[in-house]
Amino acid sequence: MALFSLQTILALLTTALLFALSLIHIYWGFGGLWPGKTKQDLIDKVFGKGTQFPSPFSCFFVATGLFLFSLLPWIWMFRFELKLTQQTLNLLPYLFYIVSGIFLLRGILGYFPFLTKHWKPIFVQYTKRIYNPLCIVLGLAFLLILYWF
Repeated sequence: MALFSLQTILALLTTALLFALSLIHIYWGFGGLWPGKTKQDLIDKVFGKGTQFPSPFSCFFVATGLFLFSLLPWIWMFRFELKLTQQTLNLLPYLFYIVSGIFLLRGILGYFPFLTKHWKPIFVQYTKRIYNPLCIVLGLAFLLILYWF
């Protein structure tokens, strides 16, 4: 496998994106406010409703999940070199379907008006311009990695 094949670039970009998202969740867990200026501004931009930000534990839990998801492209790409058991090899595609489904569902549902009518306008704007497309791209990336490697 060439070092800079399209598959490798896709895996690298997917991993980098998920790792960056993991770091943002860690930042929030330690009290960071970006992309907001105040706690309420952050809640409005990232969650769309409510007045209470999730606990640090919740932020770290999501960060851990995103980090583990970021490893999947490489585990799949090097599955034979890692000498995984046959049972693990058989289960890996299902894990890819689950992760892909999570991202695709999040990305698609954010376009439905029956959900967005309950959210703050700034969150709806961020959702339609950033969060939904990002989730759809990640969901499709996991499917591409699964079938392309």
